[in-house]
Amino acid sequence: MYFYWKHDASQAFDEDIIESKCKFVPNYLKGIRLGRQSRKLCTEVWKILKENSPKFVIVPEFQILTIQVLLYKWLYRKDFKVISMCDDSYDMVANHNDFSKIHRVARRLITPMLDDLILVDSRVCEWYQKNYGKGVWMPIIMDDEKSKLYYSQLLQKSSELASTYALKGKKILLYVGRLVELKNLTRLLEAFKNITSDATLVIVGDGPERKRLEEQAKLIDKEILFTGRFDGDDLYAWYNLASTLILASVQEAFGAVTGEALLAGCRVIVSQRAGSSCLVCKENGEIIDPFDVQGITTAIERQLSLGNIPDLSKARDSLLPVKFSERMDNLKEKIKTL
Repeated sequence: MYFYWKHDASQAFDEDIIESKCKFVPNYLKGIRLGRQSRKLCTEVWKILKENSPKFVIVPEFQILTIQVLLYKWLYRKDFKVISMCDDSYDMVANHNDFSKIHRVARRLITPMLDDLILVDSRVCEWYQKNYGKGVWMPIIMDDEKSKLYYSQLLQKSSELASTYALKGKKILLYVGRLVELKNLTRLLEAFKNITSDATLVIVGDGPERKRLEEQAKLIDKEILFTGRFDGDDLYAWYNLASTLILASVQEAFGAVTGEALLAGCRVIVSQRAGSSCLVCKENGEIIDPFDVQGITTAIERQLSLGNIPDLSKARDSLLPVKFSERMDNLKEKIKTL
């Protein structure tokens, strides 16, 4: 297992926490950063492939690394299978709402050369099957059985957060993520301003939009709390506190927070442009048009009325409509057929 970056400047994850969860010692690919993006020319890829003689190579979506692996396979006439992980949302492939033109062109050129793709959005999987005859659905979710135990172990920390932020007995609408324009927090605040329910909006995260959003929130006669960033246990403890999570992005590849919230028994409101909207059903939440402020307000009212103030004496049952083990078994079986 090789991680792409040791320190990825484009992300703010605590990498020590990530490493601590690994049941293996991760290696890191050496290479040269190209431009401001997270693109990288990996200098030891061919050496790694030669030494390990793999049957399968799983690569990140449409990266330079993918091209390097495919080039090695072609030049040295190797028969290993190349499988790409890809977090395209349905909005990206169907409405051409990609993060960049380079990604769109790379999808068209590289996909035919891949043996298969691991796709996080079930609708995207259908799209790739129709257009390229390949694709297997594996959403970005955690093991449901392990998650129940994990969230149970965080109940004390969740109770401490409720005390620290004076949230005990309050119904919470939760946002988790970066505070950037595409997350659509301006419209979220506009929508929250109009609700009649007695609820608190908790915004967990940080980013360049924070100061402006805090100024906007001051003009709203509702309780709105900006907590800043949390990592690891301190972050996941927030899901135990929330009645409903909202992800109203105007552009979102997947949105792993949706699955994290559902596993904690938290209802969700998710943008139709987020890949994780494929996890939403009438039993656990609803999908919204991120540009419809009144529609967002209505969804918040409805989901808050359906969700209860959590009882922090025990973890809630998962609301995730799919099981990690079933999806992983399906993925393994699909790879075996290549």
